[in-house]
Amino acid sequence: MIRSIPFNFRNNAEKTRDTVERVVDFIMEQPLNPIGKVTGALASFRCDILDEENYYEIEAELPGVLKEDVSLTYEDDKYLTIAVEVPERENHLKYLMRERRTGRFERSFAVDGIKWEESAASMENGILKVVLPKLGVEDIKKNSIEIK
Repeated sequence: MIRSIPFNFRNNAEKTRDTVERVVDFIMEQPLNPIGKVTGALASFRCDILDEENYYEIEAELPGVLKEDVSLTYEDDKYLTIAVEVPERENHLKYLMRERRTGRFERSFAVDGIKWEESAASMENGILKVVLPKLGVEDIKKNSIEIK
C-alpha cells in the first residue's frame, strides 16, 4: 500500500513558519496580481503513483532540477521522502514575473510491503522515476506462531 502524507501545519511548527515566510516573500516579489500566485507558492512538485502487479512506480515532475539536487530516503520501513534542493538564482536579476521557486522541497509517502534494497531511480527530461518492488508472499515476515 502506498499513500501521500499531507503536510500538517500543527505538527510541523518549524516548517509552518518557513512556509509562511516563503509565501509572504513570494507575495511581496510579485508586481502583478500577487494574491493569485499564492496557490503556486504553496504547491509542492507533482507526482503520479502507478500500482503495478509487482511494483509501485512514482513519477515526480522536477523540471530544470539536476539529479544531483534530488535525494531519496526510506525511514522506519515505512516512509519514502523525495527531497529537492533548488539553488538560489543571482540576486542582481530584475524579474518581471517569477513563478519558479528556489529552496528545499519535499514530498513524503507512507509505503509498506516493498523491497527497498532492490528499489531503483532514474531521472530523464525533468521526470524522476522511482520503482519500488513489492514484497512477494514468500518475503512477508511472519508475526504469528503456528499452534501444533
